Amino acid sequence: MIQIQFFSLIRMLLKQDATEITWAEGDTVQSVLEKTQAEIATPFLHKLLDEKGKPYTGTIILVNRKNILHLQDLQTPVADEDVLAFFPPGAGG
Repeated sequence: MIQIQFFSLIRMLLKQDATEITWAEGDTVQSVLEKTQAEIATPFLHKLLDEKGKPYTGTIILVNRKNILHLQDLQTPVADEDVLAFFPPGAGG
């Protein structure tokens, strides 16, 4: 299983702070995002990704506390028992 943690506006939108997704060989951050959205009725990917499927500037996605921007972005491989955290871009000033 992969643990998914939601933060900020996504947590408020989904009314939950975490979920678990079954891991499969070859899973990446992208496939986990898609699996998570398929299992949750409330749309949330639009808060993290633009219309081209790329993370918005300011989106933070962590795999075991490491930012995917410093790994392989959305193609970062994930493994069983990994923890992913999704933070939408912040707003305000």
